[in-house]
Amino acid sequence: MEDIYQPSLISVTEDRTRSYVVSHLFFVAFIGGIIAMVALGIHNAKSLKLEKKYIRTLTILSLFLIIGKLVIVYAIGQGILAIDEKYIKLLGRIFGVAGFFIFYAILNKPYKDHLAVSGETKSLWKPGFLACFISGFIDLITIKFLLAL
Repeated sequence: MEDIYQPSLISVTEDRTRSYVVSHLFFVAFIGGIIAMVALGIHNAKSLKLEKKYIRTLTILSLFLIIGKLVIVYAIGQGILAIDEKYIKLLGRIFGVAGFFIFYAILNKPYKDHLAVSGETKSLWKPGFLACFISGFIDLITIKFLLAL
């Protein structure tokens, strides 16, 4: 008789969605750039169990942003664009924030649905710091390589 008061729609073993606070990804995008934003954004999309078509869309748009950034850095290094090389870091932040707005537009509704069913939010400190560090290292190597061509 005590089983009557147990929830029947939610199983204890059911895998619930987990997510970072989507608006906090802005700081990762601003500090870490587009690569850190893509890594954590795709991970967050998978944690929210988004449909594969949305994850593919995010991946394709992210690749366009990364390639666009690399092309512009190459054009600056070759003198095709008359922009000083000291603005490359600002350019990386602009592309990172643009990536954030793309991810925010797609992830915001599933995130709100996640919160509506008492979803769990994870801390972004450790993965955010790690993603920013690794992204900064990758950016440093690729930018130095493109400017040396």
